Amino acid sequence: MYSRDPENDPRLGDLLVPLQAAPADALTVVIIGVPQHIGVERNGGRPGAADAPSAIRQQLFKLATSAVVDVVRNGRLAVVDGGDIATDGKTLEQIHDQQEDVVYRHLANDRIPIVLGGGHDTAWPTLRALDRRSMPYGVVNIDAHADVRPLLDGFRAHSGSPFYQMLTSATSALAPGAFVEFGLQHHAVAKTHLEMLDQHDATVLMLDDVRRRGLTAAWDRAMAVLTSTGTSYISLDMDAFASAFAPGVSAPAADGFAPHEIALCLRQAGRNATLKAFDVVEMNPAFDIDNRTAKLAAVMIMEVLAGIAERLRSR
Repeated sequence: MYSRDPENDPRLGDLLVPLQAAPADALTVVIIGVPQHIGVERNGGRPGAADAPSAIRQQLFKLATSAVVDVVRNGRLAVVDGGDIATDGKTLEQIHDQQEDVVYRHLANDRIPIVLGGGHDTAWPTLRALDRRSMPYGVVNIDAHADVRPLLDGFRAHSGSPFYQMLTSATSALAPGAFVEFGLQHHAVAKTHLEMLDQHDATVLMLDDVRRRGLTAAWDRAMAVLTSTGTSYISLDMDAFASAFAPGVSAPAADGFAPHEIALCLRQAGRNATLKAFDVVEMNPAFDIDNRTAKLAAVMIMEVLAGIAERLRSR
């Protein structure tokens, strides 16, 4: 038990159910950990993200559940801990293949996977799983970096390459113009990367664009692009937050979003029925302070769940 009084004060961990016990009519969310930082190391980043799934779960499962408990207990929402992808002794490519199969299986059964990275390369297997459904989708990457760096040696993926792979894949089901980069920072992205995004008709909302437009207007723009396809995937890189809020990341940023800003965005995203996949990546416990970043990642996941709960109540 995660609470001293699970009946009256249940924590999220107290509400988890095994996959086979999820109510047949429930919308099921499955949490999947990918404990590896091979892609981060390939990209020259700081190792440590392999421990993130465990650190995030420890904080997530302790959170109070006033925002979701009613829809869980009445059988409309089920939250499942799907465990971790087995990574020991495997290459990054083998891990990606395994993650793709797991994510695809949940998507095919109308479950929403929430992936805990790991490096941002964990986005690529999720994208491949979406491609296997052969249905158009849209993507928002909330990030200080564009992550459209070319593959190493022409074939090796890394934490900076997932959206390069998506944009250059001949089999991608990404809808035309349905990729949004949200919160990129000029000092963290190359001009050539911005040019590539422009060539692929991506919508780029730099951090200063978001501030100039206002957060609500900027996110409404992102969601309009995202939800026009009927299937959406949101990827949250924890370095999108200023390092004062998220010190425990692979590549910390001095500037960035405040927690309440992204919380509002993710709550809105959860309310939208097109949301089919979500991930939190690049959290690095080796550099965290008092679990600050793990707690923040956990709260962001809870905001998505709260948005989903609001949607289910309105049915």
